[in-house]
Amino acid sequence: MKKKGKKSNHLIRFWKWLWESESIWSYIVFLILVFIIVKFIFLPGLGLLMGTKLPLAIVESSSMEHHALKLDGNGFSICGKYLDGYQYLDSDKYWEICGEWYEDNTNITKEEFESFKFKNGFRKGDLMIIVGKETVDVGDVMIFDSGRSYPIIHRVVSLNPLQTKGDHNGAQLAEEMDINKEQIMGVAVGRVPYIGWIKLFFVELFR
Repeated sequence: MKKKGKKSNHLIRFWKWLWESESIWSYIVFLILVFIIVKFIFLPGLGLLMGTKLPLAIVESSSMEHHALKLDGNGFSICGKYLDGYQYLDSDKYWEICGEWYEDNTNITKEEFESFKFKNGFRKGDLMIIVGKETVDVGDVMIFDSGRSYPIIHRVVSLNPLQTKGDHNGAQLAEEMDINKEQIMGVAVGRVPYIGWIKLFFVELFR
């Protein structure tokens, strides 16, 4: 009984120190505990619930943005075409500039594209909510194992063979020309804008 009492007293003292102390060490320990809980308890549990080992994905590139972005001092570009200055493209303007690729390489029409989820794309730094899915449809935003050190999250543009493309890109990547079903990690069903920059800031700081 005494041993149990001592253990509970130690836990109570530790808990008070963690929450009430102004010590820098209490903040460090708290952050470490949060990391451990999120990494090894919350995310695996959420993954089981969502049917994927990657239930949350931070967008690390601009390949799905519907904006004309500045590229290394060579002007502003989207879908491999240069524009006069930074622009956000609504659905009509996007199809006017980027629709040619879909019309030449797929059976996707403007009307069909506008019915897709995330029809206006999404941005670098967004947090995407992923669910596991064995079969996908044209228009789905799919995340898959690219064979690189990071997965790719792009839109499905063909089912036979299974292919994707970034909305912002002028062409497909080699890795997304013929994707195996075993590579599919899930499909995006929601997004939380910009919150991923909390992590990306530190990642890009040390690159």
